[in-house]
Amino acid sequence: MNITHCLRLARNCCRHMAYVCFLFLCVSSGASADNARDWMNLPKDLNIVFGYYAPMNVDAPGVNIDADTFLFRYGYTFSIAGRTSAIQIVQPYTRLSASPDNARLPVNFINENPGDTQIVFVHNIFGSPALSASEFRRWKPGPYLSGAFWLTVPDGQYDNNSVLNAGANRWAFKPELASGYPVGPVWLELNGWAVFYTDNDDYLGNNTLSQRPSYTAEGHISYSLSPELWLSVDSAWTGGGETKVNGILQDDEKRNVMLGASFGFQVTPQFGGMVAWTNLVDRREGSPDVDGWTFRLQYAW
Repeated sequence: MNITHCLRLARNCCRHMAYVCFLFLCVSSGASADNARDWMNLPKDLNIVFGYYAPMNVDAPGVNIDADTFLFRYGYTFSIAGRTSAIQIVQPYTRLSASPDNARLPVNFINENPGDTQIVFVHNIFGSPALSASEFRRWKPGPYLSGAFWLTVPDGQYDNNSVLNAGANRWAFKPELASGYPVGPVWLELNGWAVFYTDNDDYLGNNTLSQRPSYTAEGHISYSLSPELWLSVDSAWTGGGETKVNGILQDDEKRNVMLGASFGFQVTPQFGGMVAWTNLVDRREGSPDVDGWTFRLQYAW
């Protein structure tokens, strides 16, 4: 193989790897958004901090990516018109390692940097009254419907000449509806959202990458083993989100089905956690195959 052919092969591989890593950012941000019982009511005037660790593997044609994502999430609840509302801030830190499957290019690309910050506003529509801690202890939960708006700020690490980036270099807007219905010790939850994206005008140099809106419907069936323990079966469907580079469609529209399971626990009224596993069980041919775990601890005061 001559030098010219080798360089051309390397350039094509890097372009493909950068594109797959961009798709990983889309998949990981969407997949880690909600877990079972995330949107159940909480007392007002509550501070809560979450720490997440989410190892994930992405296997795409020609590229394999291993990612370790650490997330810090802070939330504060308050009352608007007698309903529970909250503001949240989510900050990821990601370590990405990508390698081409081509044996003629035995190289690894590594990036370890902060990702894009997310700001979330939540407001209950019905079913979750704003209660003090003492009132909340006497309250019996019922069906609820809440709305949320997520804003992704393009403040994460981004280099338009780099194959791997922790940030996406664009704004994203995500309106969401979340609902729940209790049946004895079982909670049935159905959430849905859409994500709208601005353009990345510095994609692989001076190219423009744009993306159509993506849509997700997510369901959870969870069972309370005790007041401190629950198990859940989780599922999600995602569609849309086709991308364009310099106005040319990339034929990468999502049609993904993800299944998983999760386990939640409370050690004290203030301290608890969760473990979740997810796997992409149905996907469009040629799209990345994703599986991963999420480990979470939280503390409230």
